[in-house]
Amino acid sequence: MRNRNGISLLEVLVVIATFAMLLAIFMPSLGKVKPIARRVVCATNLKGLGTAITVYANDYDDKSPQLGKGPWAKKLGYSYEDSEFRPNDYEGPCTITSSLYLLVREADVSPKSFICPISDQVEFDGQNSKNLDIVELWDFGPNPHNHVSYVYHNPYGKFPANGERSAAFAVMADMNPWFKDGSIIPAGENNMPPQIITLAQDPQNTDRNILKLGNFQFHKKRTEKLGQGQNVLFADGHSSFEKQPNVGVKWDNIYTYWSTEENPTEQDKQGGTAPTNRSPENDAKTEDDSFLVL
Repeated sequence: MRNRNGISLLEVLVVIATFAMLLAIFMPSLGKVKPIARRVVCATNLKGLGTAITVYANDYDDKSPQLGKGPWAKKLGYSYEDSEFRPNDYEGPCTITSSLYLLVREADVSPKSFICPISDQVEFDGQNSKNLDIVELWDFGPNPHNHVSYVYHNPYGKFPANGERSAAFAVMADMNPWFKDGSIIPAGENNMPPQIITLAQDPQNTDRNILKLGNFQFHKKRTEKLGQGQNVLFADGHSSFEKQPNVGVKWDNIYTYWSTEENPTEQDKQGGTAPTNRSPENDAKTEDDSFLVL
Protein backbone atom coordinates (compact mmCIF):
# COMPACT_ATOMS: atom_id res chain seq x y z
CA MET A 1 0.00 0.00 0.00
CA ARG A 2 1.45 3.38 -1.00
CA ASN A 3 0.16 6.79 0.09
CA ARG A 4 -0.14 9.92 -2.09
CA ASN A 5 3.44 10.95 -1.33
CA GLY A 6 4.75 7.69 -2.65
CA ILE A 7 5.87 6.22 0.71
CA SER A 8 4.75 2.71 1.46
CA LEU A 9 3.73 1.39 4.86
CA LEU A 10 6.63 -1.05 4.72
CA GLU A 11 9.10 1.81 4.26
CA VAL A 12 7.66 3.63 7.26
CA LEU A 13 8.02 0.51 9.38
CA VAL A 14 11.62 0.09 8.21
CA VAL A 15 12.44 3.67 9.26
CA ILE A 16 10.84 3.15 12.67
CA ALA A 17 12.72 -0.12 13.14
CA THR A 18 15.99 1.61 12.17
CA PHE A 19 15.47 4.37 14.73
CA ALA A 20 14.67 1.77 17.38
CA MET A 21 17.88 -0.11 16.61
CA LEU A 22 19.95 3.09 16.77
CA LEU A 23 18.43 4.01 20.12
CA ALA A 24 19.19 0.53 21.45
CA ILE A 25 22.80 0.93 20.33
CA PHE A 26 23.42 4.45 21.62
CA MET A 27 21.36 4.60 24.83
CA PRO A 28 24.01 2.80 26.95
CA SER A 29 26.62 5.27 25.71
CA LEU A 30 24.36 8.23 26.42
CA GLY A 31 23.89 6.92 29.95
CA LYS A 32 27.64 7.23 30.51
CA VAL A 33 27.83 10.83 29.30
CA LYS A 34 26.13 12.43 32.32
CA PRO A 35 28.38 10.84 35.01
CA ILE A 36 31.48 11.69 32.97
CA ALA A 37 30.28 15.28 32.50
CA ARG A 38 29.76 15.64 36.24
CA ARG A 39 33.21 14.22 36.87
CA VAL A 40 34.70 16.80 34.50
CA VAL A 41 32.87 19.64 36.27
CA CYS A 42 34.18 18.30 39.58
CA ALA A 43 37.75 18.27 38.25
CA THR A 44 37.33 21.80 36.90
CA ASN A 45 36.18 22.96 40.34
CA LEU A 46 39.26 21.50 41.98
CA LYS A 47 41.52 23.03 39.34
CA GLY A 48 39.99 26.43 40.05
CA LEU A 49 40.42 25.96 43.81
CA GLY A 50 44.07 25.10 43.20
CA THR A 51 44.54 28.40 41.38
CA ALA A 52 42.82 30.22 44.24
CA ILE A 53 45.09 28.53 46.80
CA THR A 54 48.11 29.72 44.81
CA VAL A 55 46.75 33.27 44.76
CA TYR A 56 46.10 33.13 48.51
CA ALA A 57 49.57 31.72 49.22
CA ASN A 58 51.22 34.52 47.22
CA ASP A 59 49.63 37.01 49.60
CA TYR A 60 50.28 35.05 52.81
CA ASP A 61 53.94 34.02 52.94
CA ASP A 62 53.48 30.93 50.77
CA LYS A 63 51.02 29.36 53.24
CA SER A 64 47.85 27.57 52.22
CA PRO A 65 44.56 28.77 53.77
CA GLN A 66 44.49 28.26 57.52
CA LEU A 67 42.17 29.91 60.03
CA GLY A 68 42.94 29.36 63.70
CA LYS A 69 45.72 27.64 65.58
CA GLY A 70 46.38 24.63 67.80
CA PRO A 71 45.52 20.90 67.73
CA TRP A 72 42.33 20.32 65.83
CA ALA A 73 40.91 18.27 68.71
CA LYS A 74 40.47 21.48 70.70
CA LYS A 75 39.85 23.96 67.93
CA LEU A 76 37.20 22.36 65.73
CA GLY A 77 33.45 22.78 65.99
CA TYR A 78 30.53 22.64 63.58
CA SER A 79 28.55 25.68 64.69
CA TYR A 80 29.48 29.13 65.95
CA GLU A 81 27.22 30.21 68.82
CA ASP A 82 27.92 33.90 69.24
CA SER A 83 28.29 35.36 65.74
CA GLU A 84 27.59 34.92 62.06
CA PHE A 85 29.65 31.80 61.39
CA ARG A 86 32.71 33.46 62.87
CA PRO A 87 34.97 32.47 65.79
CA ASN A 88 35.40 35.03 68.57
CA ASP A 89 38.99 35.41 67.44
CA TYR A 90 41.69 33.36 65.79
CA GLU A 91 42.04 31.23 68.90
CA GLY A 92 38.37 30.22 68.84
CA PRO A 93 36.78 27.08 67.38
CA CYS A 94 37.48 26.62 63.69
CA THR A 95 36.20 24.08 61.20
CA ILE A 96 38.19 22.74 58.30
CA THR A 97 35.65 24.52 56.11
CA SER A 98 36.43 27.89 57.72
CA SER A 99 39.97 27.61 56.40
CA LEU A 100 38.59 26.88 52.93
CA TYR A 101 36.21 29.83 53.28
CA LEU A 102 39.23 32.11 53.26
CA LEU A 103 39.30 31.48 49.51
CA VAL A 104 35.83 33.06 49.29
CA ARG A 105 36.95 36.03 51.38
CA GLU A 106 40.41 36.54 49.93
CA ALA A 107 40.51 34.98 46.46
CA ASP A 108 37.02 35.78 45.13
CA VAL A 109 35.96 32.13 44.81
CA SER A 110 32.26 31.36 44.48
CA PRO A 111 30.74 28.92 47.00
CA LYS A 112 29.51 26.98 43.97
CA SER A 113 33.10 25.94 43.27
CA PHE A 114 33.07 23.85 46.45
CA ILE A 115 30.28 21.59 45.21
CA CYS A 116 30.86 18.35 43.31
CA PRO A 117 27.73 18.00 41.11
CA ILE A 118 27.39 14.31 41.97
CA SER A 119 27.60 14.81 45.75
CA ASP A 120 24.93 15.35 48.42
CA GLN A 121 26.02 18.90 49.25
CA VAL A 122 24.30 22.10 48.08
CA GLU A 123 25.71 25.52 47.29
CA PHE A 124 25.95 27.95 50.24
CA ASP A 125 23.66 30.91 49.54
CA GLY A 126 25.31 33.32 51.97
CA GLN A 127 22.11 34.06 53.92
CA ASN A 128 22.69 35.39 57.43
CA SER A 129 20.70 37.30 60.04
CA LYS A 130 22.97 40.37 59.91
CA ASN A 131 22.70 40.74 56.12
CA LEU A 132 26.47 40.67 55.81
CA ASP A 133 28.03 40.35 52.40
CA ILE A 134 29.26 36.87 51.56
CA VAL A 135 32.91 38.00 51.80
CA GLU A 136 32.31 39.29 55.33
CA LEU A 137 31.41 35.86 56.70
CA TRP A 138 33.88 33.29 58.02
CA ASP A 139 32.35 29.95 57.12
CA PHE A 140 29.75 28.18 54.97
CA GLY A 141 26.87 28.77 57.36
CA PRO A 142 26.02 27.12 60.70
CA ASN A 143 26.22 23.66 59.07
CA PRO A 144 29.25 24.10 56.81
CA HIS A 145 29.70 20.44 55.95
CA ASN A 146 26.41 20.66 54.00
CA HIS A 147 28.04 23.09 51.57
CA VAL A 148 31.50 21.62 50.88
CA SER A 149 32.02 18.46 48.82
CA TYR A 150 35.79 18.29 49.04
CA VAL A 151 38.27 17.34 51.72
CA TYR A 152 41.38 19.40 52.49
CA HIS A 153 44.77 18.46 53.92
CA ASN A 154 44.49 19.05 57.68
CA PRO A 155 45.44 22.73 58.13
CA TYR A 156 45.57 22.47 61.94
CA GLY A 157 48.01 19.59 62.29
CA LYS A 158 51.79 19.49 62.53
CA PHE A 159 52.32 19.62 58.78
CA PRO A 160 49.86 22.01 57.08
CA ALA A 161 50.25 22.45 53.34
CA ASN A 162 52.45 25.21 51.96
CA GLY A 163 54.37 26.15 48.84
CA GLU A 164 57.25 23.82 49.70
CA ARG A 165 55.27 20.62 49.16
CA SER A 166 56.20 18.15 46.44
CA ALA A 167 54.21 18.30 43.19
CA ALA A 168 52.84 14.84 44.05
CA PHE A 169 51.45 15.99 47.40
CA ALA A 170 47.61 15.87 47.48
CA VAL A 171 46.01 19.07 48.81
CA MET A 172 42.30 18.48 48.10
CA ALA A 173 40.09 15.74 46.67
CA ASP A 174 36.57 14.34 46.54
CA MET A 175 35.12 13.42 49.93
CA ASN A 176 37.09 11.10 52.20
CA PRO A 177 34.98 7.89 52.55
CA TRP A 178 35.45 8.01 56.33
CA PHE A 179 33.63 11.35 56.58
CA LYS A 180 29.89 11.92 56.25
CA ASP A 181 27.80 14.96 57.23
CA GLY A 182 30.67 16.38 59.23
CA SER A 183 31.17 13.21 61.27
CA ILE A 184 33.84 10.53 61.14
CA ILE A 185 32.54 7.06 60.28
CA PRO A 186 34.16 4.40 62.53
CA ALA A 187 36.58 2.27 60.54
CA GLY A 188 35.76 -1.37 60.10
CA GLU A 189 38.00 -4.37 59.53
CA ASN A 190 41.20 -3.66 57.62
CA ASN A 191 40.53 0.08 58.01
CA MET A 192 37.75 -0.14 55.42
CA PRO A 193 34.67 2.10 55.62
CA PRO A 194 31.93 0.01 57.28
CA GLN A 195 29.48 0.37 54.40
CA ILE A 196 31.81 -1.58 52.10
CA ILE A 197 33.42 -4.07 54.49
CA THR A 198 31.41 -6.90 52.97
CA LEU A 199 33.14 -6.30 49.66
CA ALA A 200 36.54 -6.49 51.33
CA GLN A 201 35.62 -9.92 52.65
CA ASP A 202 34.89 -11.21 49.14
CA PRO A 203 37.59 -13.83 48.32
CA GLN A 204 37.36 -12.85 44.64
CA ASN A 205 38.75 -9.39 45.34
CA THR A 206 42.39 -8.77 44.44
CA ASP A 207 44.68 -6.39 46.31
CA ARG A 208 43.95 -3.78 43.65
CA ASN A 209 40.22 -4.06 44.28
CA ILE A 210 40.76 -3.76 48.02
CA LEU A 211 42.52 -0.45 47.44
CA LYS A 212 39.54 0.68 45.39
CA LEU A 213 37.35 0.12 48.44
CA GLY A 214 38.84 3.32 49.82
CA ASN A 215 37.68 5.39 46.82
CA PHE A 216 35.11 8.17 46.87
CA GLN A 217 31.87 6.26 46.46
CA PHE A 218 29.84 8.52 44.12
CA HIS A 219 31.88 8.52 40.90
CA LYS A 220 30.55 5.24 39.54
CA LYS A 221 27.92 3.66 37.33
CA ARG A 222 24.59 2.72 38.88
CA THR A 223 25.37 -0.97 38.49
CA GLU A 224 28.76 -0.75 40.19
CA LYS A 225 29.47 -1.40 43.87
CA LEU A 226 32.90 0.22 43.96
CA GLY A 227 33.64 3.88 43.29
CA GLN A 228 35.64 4.36 40.09
CA GLY A 229 37.93 6.87 41.76
CA GLN A 230 38.22 10.50 42.79
CA ASN A 231 39.36 13.84 41.45
CA VAL A 232 42.49 14.97 43.27
CA LEU A 233 44.16 18.39 43.43
CA PHE A 234 47.94 18.27 43.79
CA ALA A 235 50.36 20.84 45.23
CA ASP A 236 51.58 22.00 41.82
CA GLY A 237 48.02 23.06 40.95
CA HIS A 238 47.01 20.29 38.56
CA SER A 239 44.02 18.02 39.14
CA SER A 240 43.39 14.54 37.78
CA PHE A 241 41.00 11.65 38.15
CA GLU A 242 42.71 8.87 40.11
CA LYS A 243 41.36 5.32 40.22
CA GLN A 244 42.87 4.55 43.64
CA PRO A 245 43.44 6.62 46.80
CA ASN A 246 47.16 5.76 47.09
CA VAL A 247 48.33 8.47 44.68
CA GLY A 248 50.26 10.85 46.92
CA VAL A 249 54.00 11.12 47.53
CA LYS A 250 55.58 7.64 47.31
CA TRP A 251 52.11 6.12 46.74
CA ASP A 252 50.72 7.62 49.93
CA ASN A 253 47.01 6.98 50.63
CA ILE A 254 45.54 10.48 50.63
CA TYR A 255 42.60 9.61 52.90
CA THR A 256 44.57 8.06 55.78
CA TYR A 257 47.61 8.89 57.89
CA TRP A 258 50.67 6.78 58.54
CA SER A 259 50.85 4.90 61.83
CA THR A 260 54.41 6.11 62.43
CA GLU A 261 56.77 8.76 61.12
CA GLU A 262 59.83 6.55 61.61
CA ASN A 263 60.45 4.04 58.82
CA PRO A 264 56.84 3.45 57.75
CA THR A 265 56.33 0.37 55.61
CA GLU A 266 55.06 0.53 52.05
CA GLN A 267 51.83 -1.09 53.25
CA ASP A 268 51.43 1.63 55.88
CA LYS A 269 51.84 4.37 53.27
CA GLN A 270 49.47 2.78 50.77
CA GLY A 271 46.90 1.64 53.33
CA GLY A 272 47.49 3.86 56.33
CA THR A 273 45.34 4.34 59.41
CA ALA A 274 41.72 5.47 59.16
CA PRO A 275 40.74 8.55 61.22
CA THR A 276 38.72 7.85 64.35
CA ASN A 277 38.41 11.33 65.88
CA ARG A 278 39.81 14.85 65.75
CA SER A 279 42.80 14.40 68.01
CA PRO A 280 46.48 15.30 67.54
CA GLU A 281 47.23 11.58 67.07
CA ASN A 282 44.91 11.47 64.04
CA ASP A 283 47.20 13.57 61.88
CA ALA A 284 49.77 13.44 59.11
CA LYS A 285 53.08 12.06 60.35
CA THR A 286 55.47 13.78 57.93
CA GLU A 287 55.47 16.43 55.22
CA ASP A 288 54.96 13.66 52.66
CA ASP A 289 51.83 12.30 54.36
CA SER A 290 48.65 13.73 52.85
CA PHE A 291 45.65 13.51 55.18
CA LEU A 292 42.52 14.95 53.55
CA VAL A 293 39.73 15.68 56.00
CA LEU A 294 36.61 17.78 56.57
